[in-house]
Amino acid sequence: MKSILVSILAISSCALGSSPWFTGEKEFELSGESLSSGDIDVQTYGALFSGVEREWTVEGGVSFANYRESYVPVLFGSNETLTEQTLQANLGVTREWSKEWSGTLSFSAYDGFSDYRSIWISEYYRQLFGAFDAYEAPNPNGYSITTGSSWYYLPGSGTARLSVFYAEDEIAPGWGFDSAAGIPESGDDTLDTIGSSLTVDQAVNSWLKTRLILSARDTSDRDVRLGVANSWAATKGPLSLRVTGGYSEESPTFDASYVAAILEWNFMPEWSANIGLRAYQDSGEIQSSGFNALAPPVETFEIFGGLTWDRGDLAVSAGVGFLESNYDPLSEDNEFFGNLYKDRDWVTLRLAASYTF
Repeated sequence: MKSILVSILAISSCALGSSPWFTGEKEFELSGESLSSGDIDVQTYGALFSGVEREWTVEGGVSFANYRESYVPVLFGSNETLTEQTLQANLGVTREWSKEWSGTLSFSAYDGFSDYRSIWISEYYRQLFGAFDAYEAPNPNGYSITTGSSWYYLPGSGTARLSVFYAEDEIAPGWGFDSAAGIPESGDDTLDTIGSSLTVDQAVNSWLKTRLILSARDTSDRDVRLGVANSWAATKGPLSLRVTGGYSEESPTFDASYVAAILEWNFMPEWSANIGLRAYQDSGEIQSSGFNALAPPVETFEIFGGLTWDRGDLAVSAGVGFLESNYDPLSEDNEFFGNLYKDRDWVTLRLAASYTF
């Protein structure tokens, strides 16, 4: 896994440092984002590069996430301050075969925990079973391969994209106690996922566009998760409005839905402002890293806003958001995770800059 990550990083670095390879348009972007709730802080930093050489487009990126959270057990254990880092890299190549068709192949790999929740759960099991020789510290990592094809059925106004992917994730597993053997034993620590998606973009007229996404993904020991999302974007003078809604479900009991709306105002030639909201709800997890670590049903609501300065070749944007998450009461199976699945108020900050040359 680490060799795959190092290879992608090396190739991406060559792209980032060797822009003379590309005689067409090139773009470089830097971004930083912070997510904080008081007891949990996540900072993510990223760099992206894309370059065009004739019919080829190459995109490479790296990102680094730093997690810091306060672990407070519910009934037993000790308070801890947890810190973890995750490194991710991706590389994609697109070739235009004709005015109507193009194909894409991309790779992605990461080393480290994928979210703050996995870190909290991992510490719970470490404190519970870490004194046993059978216990093994987790080493989460993963990679994915995606291939796809785009059909420009109405060049400039209509595109259909079909993609398929395979992902392998080594997760932080859940642990249980084998009373017969007198030792702890872990659950599955490797997940295989196969998925596909169909995306259709269509310009209805000069000021209205729509996008439809149909998706399906099959993960180890679970049923297929199906999803649909639809978005509309309208522009009238200095104002533009984007509205998105989506729904997904997985047998036997999971369903989730979300809606988002963003209003943008170009109030000066190089300046624009936006304000928006997002709402999400799901019925609770079916399966996760441990049988009693399942997240209960949750509802979230976020309001956010930002400013963008764009002179054409150089653009800088900044934004702030306020998010509220509310969980249903915990059951007896996951009451030990009450300090993880508790209601929180989050603050998000984001700063990004891109340069096209």
